[in-house]
Amino acid sequence: MEISDDDVFQEMQYQTDASNVEEVIFKAAQALVVQQLLLQEASIKKNDANEEEKINQLISDNVVIPTASIESCQRYYDNNKVKFLDKERNETLSFTMVEEHIKEYLQNQSTTSGIKEYINVLAADADIKGFDFKDPSAMNIKIQ
Repeated sequence: MEISDDDVFQEMQYQTDASNVEEVIFKAAQALVVQQLLLQEASIKKNDANEEEKINQLISDNVVIPTASIESCQRYYDNNKVKFLDKERNETLSFTMVEEHIKEYLQNQSTTSGIKEYINVLAADADIKGFDFKDPSAMNIKIQ
């Protein structure tokens, strides 16, 4: 499937965290390539009735996310106490007060990392022409 300039242009509106036009274009193209990789792996077409559900299931089946242990939460707390400063009282919040927030944060980090790794595996197995995940200058995108 070929991703057109028009497709990239349409996707550009969602790339609000880019710092310049070149980065916006690259992130838009990257998002479209990732979307196509996931659609192909899930064996569905864009705008399939259950597209989001099927992609979520694909990720769930292929990405193992470890649960953050109390020990890993405590280690994160110990190494980042400055992040847990109550500025009004000028004291550090106790571990028990922030443990659930830390656990959620670590889970989100693990999920993001796992999904990125899975996408890298899909990209390595695909024959992608005209796009390099590390080279913003390649914009003639075709996935086979």
